[in-house]
Amino acid sequence: MRLIKRHENTMIALGLALATFGVLFANAPELGLTRDEGYYVDAAEHYAGWFRELSKNPGRAFSDAVISRHYEINREHPVLVKNLMALSYLALAPPRTLSPSWPPDKRGAYVRAMRLPADLFSALCVALVFLFGAAVASRRVGLFAALAFILAPRHFFHAQLACFDMPVTLMWLATVMAFRKAAGSWKWSILTGLIWGLALAVKLNAFFLPVVLGLHWLITEGRQFSLSRRGLKFPRIPLAFFCMLVLGPVVFLLHWPFLWHDTIARLGWYLGFHLNHINYYWEYFGKLLTDPPFPWAYPFVVTALSLPLPTMLLATFGFLALLGRRLGRPVRTGLQLLARLGGMKTATVADAKVTSEVTTDVGKNDAWLLILNTFIPLLIIAIPTIPIFGGMKHWLHAMPFACILAGLALDRIVQALPGEMLGRLHLTTRRVFTAVAGLILLPSLLGLVHIGNYGTTYYNELAGGVAGGADLGMQRQYWSNDISGALPWINEHLPSGARLYLHEVNGECFRSYKRDGYLRGDLRMAWTPESSDFTAYLYHREFVDTEYRVWNLTGNHKIAHGLYLDEVPLALVYDLKRSSK
Repeated sequence: MRLIKRHENTMIALGLALATFGVLFANAPELGLTRDEGYYVDAAEHYAGWFRELSKNPGRAFSDAVISRHYEINREHPVLVKNLMALSYLALAPPRTLSPSWPPDKRGAYVRAMRLPADLFSALCVALVFLFGAAVASRRVGLFAALAFILAPRHFFHAQLACFDMPVTLMWLATVMAFRKAAGSWKWSILTGLIWGLALAVKLNAFFLPVVLGLHWLITEGRQFSLSRRGLKFPRIPLAFFCMLVLGPVVFLLHWPFLWHDTIARLGWYLGFHLNHINYYWEYFGKLLTDPPFPWAYPFVVTALSLPLPTMLLATFGFLALLGRRLGRPVRTGLQLLARLGGMKTATVADAKVTSEVTTDVGKNDAWLLILNTFIPLLIIAIPTIPIFGGMKHWLHAMPFACILAGLALDRIVQALPGEMLGRLHLTTRRVFTAVAGLILLPSLLGLVHIGNYGTTYYNELAGGVAGGADLGMQRQYWSNDISGALPWINEHLPSGARLYLHEVNGECFRSYKRDGYLRGDLRMAWTPESSDFTAYLYHREFVDTEYRVWNLTGNHKIAHGLYLDEVPLALVYDLKRSSK
């Protein structure tokens, strides 16, 4: 029993991870493929060829010719996640087939294998959110933060994708947690460097992490700077920074076979690609954002409209309260002010026997870790020249810290309840926290159930829900996955051999849908509405001309089938063959 009690947090984290993984793994075949996944899945298949070569002929596999043949594709992104997808594909995916007669229990086996690594990353991320929240505050804050994080519909959507956004969120959080423990420790400093290297091996976001940690060091140790006749005196530079500087690039180079030859040129191409990244068009309050400068408020507004409202409000209050306290301007809760006006006492440590233990204040170092890691990722996207396509996924790594701040805010509000009142009702702050946390998380859960697998269509109560987001003119599609809701109708109603244009569905996803049994094998892919018998249009303000072209081809606006959510159109299918007769 003592051993279990000592490792209670670890057991809770393991339970959260297993539950999260189970749900994500079970739901993987139900979620439509995004365009990005199509490219990464295709790349993972090519990388799998290199692993096959490695197992058969190791000496030849390390040659530049063999590496280039397999790794030239999708060279704009590191390969850690795609390599794991390749190994999962080799181990779990069924034989390659385009058979239209898959048994129901086999459908989705291919996409499930490709999404397995992302499921694992996401499950571990939820566990780490809990552990970090418990470490900086309390177990109940950590548990609330973990649930608030994964129950947010946008987060749950990204948690399932065979992409890099949730994996880099995990590695960012893991690096921060290691850095927090690295003070004076060689072991944790080395681990910080290694974990940051793995973060670099996931996605470009990790390059900004030293900036955040450097600011943290300057803020927390800045008072030790001094100028005297002997010169400028610096505070001690954390050992973890040196380990990151040495080990991070080593891990990054070692993980990517394509960089083993002609390293400088290929690394330069990778960095140059992202320094000059294309701007994809994005809808924002009815305006199509095409070129910079982009609105600086964009990431803050989108977060305010796409996080469940109670979580967003608590996170905002938690951020302002913690920042105010660190700056010497504490933010008092409304409950504290009301209690003072009414002459009632709020809960204090003296009331611990009645109200349960009060959570200790977050330390200075932890407070700045939470503040900076919540704010800086959004601030980077707020720079007017930074491409803004992709929505919240580009600052998803800030959300674990925001959810912990939400948990801290809730805990502070509960502690501010009048102690006399809690005593009369024989309540403890723990029980009140649990009850209120359940009520606050309920909108997240209901929103998740309601939105289903159309996660980026979700907008919160502040926006007015799905319909409100559409009325506001906000982007509501994530590059083609919504088409999965129209595929059953297409399979049932399209004639044999029909030419099908699935708008925004790339060739890789079309092939995957057929291979995995979601789309009949006899259906042929058309590349334009003009060359198709049937066209499925996915609403994008960027591509509204595609729908106009379809109307011109049909001579009317009549659709054959529509997929709607809260009366908002997601996918519209047009029968061009019948219209042409």
